[in-house]
Amino acid sequence: MQEAIVALLVVFAAAFSTWKLMPARRRLQALVALDNKAAGFAALAGFRERSLKPRIAKAAGSGCAGCAANAGARPQSSRR
Repeated sequence: MQEAIVALLVVFAAAFSTWKLMPARRRLQALVALDNKAAGFAALAGFRERSLKPRIAKAAGSGCAGCAANAGARPQSSRR
């Protein structure tokens, strides 16, 4: 029993680390693919509205400003 729990924790940690280290574009593609797959099942409509739609909108709208490398960058002024 203990081995099964440890194996489950290891698998969960590996999946979580892979998801977090995956590039943003790849994560967005995975979310869209999951949404397309869930669209075929009426029972998953609530899951799609509560979980997938906001995450897809958030991931798709971040652009370059959402990157941690641009955290301290100020927008350029149009005045010269």
